[in-house]
Amino acid sequence: MTGTLVQIQELNGDFNNAEPPETKVDSIINDVISELAQVQVTVDIKDRTFPAKVSKKIQHNQLRNNRSIVLKYKSYSSHIESSYDTVEKNVVNGKQTALLILHDMYVKSLHKFNIDVWEPDMDAIKKHADGIIDDVRTQLTKFLYKSSNINFTKEQMALGVDIVIAHAFVECYVLENPNDTD
Repeated sequence: MTGTLVQIQELNGDFNNAEPPETKVDSIINDVISELAQVQVTVDIKDRTFPAKVSKKIQHNQLRNNRSIVLKYKSYSSHIESSYDTVEKNVVNGKQTALLILHDMYVKSLHKFNIDVWEPDMDAIKKHADGIIDDVRTQLTKFLYKSSNINFTKEQMALGVDIVIAHAFVECYVLENPNDTD
């Protein structure tokens, strides 16, 4: 038998060795990913076109490496809306709540890159756009793994996270809207 032996010499203050309470709470986004995992979708990886509105946003933020998540999202775009509709049958304002959580993750990422949330420096956002998306992906993945309603594979989680983030990007909850800045 192998293991790690930990010897505690002195304990000052409260000690709680119980499972954290956030692991016993369901996540709206996990429900959306679970719905997405059930749909039949054919992804055409050779189609690299975007709708004009999305293309404008990609250019405005100078998203490079993470354009691929938007391509994945394109195949799931109609399904994510119906997934949110299904979730909203059980959770009032489920879609809005999920998107606001993603926006909060975006705000935290802006802070990590020392970008002002209220008056974002577009040059800094353009410089760090892919890093911001990567950071939101990391935050979201950790958040989702801490919830109790995971009923899909790691691969479905990874794909679902990308699709949910790309949806938030298209809906202007993550990165900047070209119509809102000069």
